[in-house]
Amino acid sequence: DDAALRARIELRRALVDEGDYFTLLGVSRDATSYDVKRAYTTLRREFEPERVLSAKTADLREDVDLILEVLDEAYDILSDQVRRERYRRALEASPR
Repeated sequence: DDAALRARIELRRALVDEGDYFTLLGVSRDATSYDVKRAYTTLRREFEPERVLSAKTADLREDVDLILEVLDEAYDILSDQVRRERYRRALEASPR
């Protein structure tokens, strides 16, 4: 269903704009490397352009590309235990 797909893309784009990698991947802040990899792999597959873009959703190409770019960035940070902990501490220290 194109409407449901459009809503899913728009929701994930809103999470990208929010800027919290944990929330974007849908994992807790105490997630393990395995949890991060599993969430990343699932989302990466779910938002592959070949799977989500059709004639009716082609206008969302930039959003999908941005989602994938930020998913890769989130995985890069959160898959490394030291960087993940540093990122988690930075999030907790910043006022919202």
